[in-house]
Amino acid sequence: MVSKLGNIFSSEILACKIKGYKIITCFVLGYTAQLTGCSVLSGNIDYMLVGSGTVQGNELWVTKMTFDDRWGMPPGSLGCCPLSAGKRSSISDIPFPKKLSVTWTDISQNRIYFGEVAIDSKKGTAFTKNMPPYTYNNGEQNMDPNPYLMVEFGENGEIGVWVASAAYPDYIDRVITQVGAGQAQWRAVPEDN
Repeated sequence: MVSKLGNIFSSEILACKIKGYKIITCFVLGYTAQLTGCSVLSGNIDYMLVGSGTVQGNELWVTKMTFDDRWGMPPGSLGCCPLSAGKRSSISDIPFPKKLSVTWTDISQNRIYFGEVAIDSKKGTAFTKNMPPYTYNNGEQNMDPNPYLMVEFGENGEIGVWVASAAYPDYIDRVITQVGAGQAQWRAVPEDN
């Protein structure tokens, strides 16, 4: 009788230990999943290329393109390729931006455009962490794509901010999503005296 009770108690203790182990394992796995999820939504981007484009024939001179009032692209001319990375620079180990400030001149319109755009950094960060591979035109696959942050300038002062898995729209399996949009204000280019 004692041995039966002993076996019952020991099996109950073993069951409690197993249940306790499962509970602890669930807590550890849940905590790990929560940490991983947080790093996806708030972690830094290891490496990202930043570019800009506009519709063909819309010649612009971009004088300011600053993200989060901290970093940006050098000024220069821009003349083509909507939703393409165009002229590029690279950044690394920074959070996905939350704001873009831009100023550009369109000489054909005799206007200076300026504006700010809020960027959905959570959406952008999540996108950069989960990009699928894409295929070049020659059939070769890029299994580890770098994200491309792209600013598009419209003919009438529209500003779009996009993030894509590849630089150009004609790559197969390229994915792209808009993370910000806005409308710039403008003023006339001052006349020379």
